[in-house]
Amino acid sequence: MSIPKLKSTARKAEAFTAEAPDARREYKLRGRKQPLALNLPPDLIAKVDTVAVREERSRSKMIEMLIRLGLQHWQVREAA
Repeated sequence: MSIPKLKSTARKAEAFTAEAPDARREYKLRGRKQPLALNLPPDLIAKVDTVAVREERSRSKMIEMLIRLGLQHWQVREAA
């Protein structure tokens, strides 16, 4: 009796678990957006809230706008 190769056994195990219904984490999209959790310091949240009130936007819209502006500043291109 031969000893099975560990690599091929590991590949088979990965393939088997990849087919499980809960193997991939899927997010429930709200419209076309994906939820995101952030942990921010309270003083930064207060500053974002202050600007959001001044601009008459929600906190989440303000954060989205600031991220977009930051990405434009750093010239990050969107994936096609």
